[in-house]
Amino acid sequence: MTTRAFPVAAFALLLGGSSSPLPAQDVVKAVRQARTVAAPFAYRDGQVIVAFRDAVDPRDAERALRSGGGLEARRSRTGAARFLVMLEPGLRVPDAIAAFSRMPEVEYAEPNGIMRRTQATTFKPDDHYYKYQWDMTQMNAERTWGIQKGSPNVAVAVLDGGVAYEDYTDPVTGQVFKKAPDWGDTKFLPGYDFVNGDAHPDDDEFHGTHVASTIAEGTNNAIGMAGLAFGCALMPVKVLDQNGEGTFFDVAEGIDYAAGYTEGGVKPVKVINMSLGSESDSQTVASAVDRAYSGGVLLVAAAGNAGQNAVDFPARLANVVAVGALDARKEKAAYSNTGPEIDLVAPGGDCNRDDNADGVPDCVFQQMPDPDFLKVGRYDQFCYCGLDGTSMATPHVSAAAALLFSQGFTDPAAVRKALEQTAERLGGATAGGRNDTFGYGLAQPAAALPGLGVDTASNK
Repeated sequence: MTTRAFPVAAFALLLGGSSSPLPAQDVVKAVRQARTVAAPFAYRDGQVIVAFRDAVDPRDAERALRSGGGLEARRSRTGAARFLVMLEPGLRVPDAIAAFSRMPEVEYAEPNGIMRRTQATTFKPDDHYYKYQWDMTQMNAERTWGIQKGSPNVAVAVLDGGVAYEDYTDPVTGQVFKKAPDWGDTKFLPGYDFVNGDAHPDDDEFHGTHVASTIAEGTNNAIGMAGLAFGCALMPVKVLDQNGEGTFFDVAEGIDYAAGYTEGGVKPVKVINMSLGSESDSQTVASAVDRAYSGGVLLVAAAGNAGQNAVDFPARLANVVAVGALDARKEKAAYSNTGPEIDLVAPGGDCNRDDNADGVPDCVFQQMPDPDFLKVGRYDQFCYCGLDGTSMATPHVSAAAALLFSQGFTDPAAVRKALEQTAERLGGATAGGRNDTFGYGLAQPAAALPGLGVDTASNK
């Protein structure tokens, strides 16, 4: 596996006063992190994903798994005939895939490929205000909120490294997790931790909380910052570990879980946010995406941060909205991937610039666990931190989609079309047209919310 290191900087606006668990600081601190990009065909050694045909007998499946070199297997928690197979020592992944693929009862077999978050940067100062959220201005948020603030009956599932959504002490590890301080009245649906196999998808990194806060952080509550769809509900689904790394199997599990979740006889998850990506493809994930989309869920994913003309997986799938990143100038962020699969762009930030001349870098700011405390195993301290990346752009589009569902849209194809039709064209794109740098342009939910009369599958 090839690894490339990227400098990561954060500009954090520390919580101060009586509402803050942190001491005031009057110095600027830079936090450096390594960000790795998965090389093509990066996968977990000793693991393969095997999917059986629907009619296979369980005993035949068990025999097939053993004869193909499986030492043990974990079936999908969603009930699908999909297994994560741990191979016998010394058995190579390509050899196991070849063996399983020859079996008539096997639909497909593939490596358990690697996915990673697509966030980039961080810095810290000592105060916090909505005025620093240039990204909300770029999304025309104030006009948007005048039309729709979001419904708690519409949920966005955040497939990431967890969210700081609860006070919880892990009985096994003793780790103490705290709910981030600026959720206000945000509603959380029961999620799941597919990394650790429990019902507590708490954030042991920081990326997931930051992403979720862009969607639905507490707003108009006199503290902190704002979320674009702050009236909507959130579902935390942990598919990335504390290093920001996960697998195809767990991402597919997360998609199936979120799309299949039922509450009161209805399925509240209408949008799935995936601020993560891989350079290699997965049939396991692609099949889960297609099931979710067919079931009425819009999936939104980050285009990737390599600055290349190639969109990451799963964003490049036809049934996923691929999101690129803009800086505060409304220009393509230098790191943002481009390509024919780009659908929309949104504020992703650039922490190396201050083009709006407000004295702080042009990061996207939100609440998240404080990186300095995470280094010493503390998950109960928070800051308002600035990050940049297509990871930060993606939740702006997920939030816009959630607002359209709140407005009465029911079909994900119609939501997607409305966002594309009303986006602000950039880079010389003609009215109604697109280009490979900006897609259809900057998502503008205030323009899409009136509906344009489109909410039928015939408008796909």
